[in-house]
Amino acid sequence: MDTAVKPSLSAGEVRAISEAAGEPEWLGQWRHDAWETWDVTPMPDRVRHLWRYTDPDKFLIDKVTPMLPAAAGEVVNELPAGMEETPAAVGIVDDASLHTAWLSPALQEAGVVLADLATAAGTHEEIVREHLGRAVSPDAGKFEALNAALFPGGVFLYVPRGVVVEGPIHLFRRHGVDLSAAFPRLLIVVDEGAEATVIDEYSTPGDPRVVANSVVEGTVLPNGHLNYFNLQRWGDRARSHARQRFLLQRDATVSSVNIALGGQYCKADISNVMQGKNAQSEMIGVTFGSGTQHFDTHTEHVHEVGDSFSDMDFKVVLENEARSAYTGLIRIDLDAPNSEAYQENRNLMLDPTCSAESIPELEILNENVRCTHGATVGPIDQDQVYYLKTRGLPEREAERLIVEGFFGPALDRIDDEGLRERMWSLVADKIAD
Repeated sequence: MDTAVKPSLSAGEVRAISEAAGEPEWLGQWRHDAWETWDVTPMPDRVRHLWRYTDPDKFLIDKVTPMLPAAAGEVVNELPAGMEETPAAVGIVDDASLHTAWLSPALQEAGVVLADLATAAGTHEEIVREHLGRAVSPDAGKFEALNAALFPGGVFLYVPRGVVVEGPIHLFRRHGVDLSAAFPRLLIVVDEGAEATVIDEYSTPGDPRVVANSVVEGTVLPNGHLNYFNLQRWGDRARSHARQRFLLQRDATVSSVNIALGGQYCKADISNVMQGKNAQSEMIGVTFGSGTQHFDTHTEHVHEVGDSFSDMDFKVVLENEARSAYTGLIRIDLDAPNSEAYQENRNLMLDPTCSAESIPELEILNENVRCTHGATVGPIDQDQVYYLKTRGLPEREAERLIVEGFFGPALDRIDDEGLRERMWSLVADKIAD
């Protein structure tokens, strides 16, 4: 996997995935069109500033053998064992397929849908056809087209109008096949006046060598509310390209939390688009890199209409020889007066051998707005370390306390106490390594 070339794909392989999943004809054609888009789209140019720090060839392998989805899993009646919290719903995706889906009886009665995309494309065709590829289309980029062509199962979540989901909907994505490619895809639709919290967790048990190409997209309809938590805990030998994008209609809110702890070489593109008045987006990001890990993150808040609000707080801690590149764009369109946008990126380096880049960007096409941004890159304060050591703490423990204090303002913004403790526990485990 050190030398990457263009994967050898064929329309037949794309067709085989669709047939194995039992997809309707329209979805199979959608895949085929995505494959053709992939085939004619050039690789990202390193001259473009969003790729200047990351080599796109790292996200290809010499041969892509698409995984065929297994038979669709059914909704089970018993909560899977070993759950640390009491969720409202659970989805378990092993390698290619959603093999377990559990929804509380109340959610089943309310009409909440948690299913693989192939099944949903038949049972809820109108909703899936309207929203699949709406936020992240195959035309969005080379890797987005590849995901659309090759995602083996996919997950679909629909929260009907007016339904408030009490408790989290927890998705576990576990990819454990060595020397393989993973193409996770998630489509979320939160209907008018509905509310849900989704925990989307990625891991590679056994630390296989994996190239992951994931897409998360969704639409939050008027007065809908979505809390989305992305927990990236890939193994040390995983490479990950991730695209995440939500569309917010009138009075909708999205609070997204992205925790990036794992992976060898990772690039993430995270964006929320305000498409209706009084739409509100909050982004929280926490990245902790160690060893020779490489993280490249781009965030984007797009205000297409006025009277909309966005807030972003992204924190990065690096040690050893880890590298991070962050670019953050606030775009306020010409027809978006009275918009407010805030963006902050802070980077803390524990060792002189690690490095961080921070590039905030503003694209303001309307004068009647309020935008602020800030960015810092700096080493750990040795005076603080020395002070804590004089109080009897070992150096590593002193650094741990400083890192917790650095991440605190971001993670403490999570309202739900249980989820906040869960996020803190993941960060604490990384610090303790």
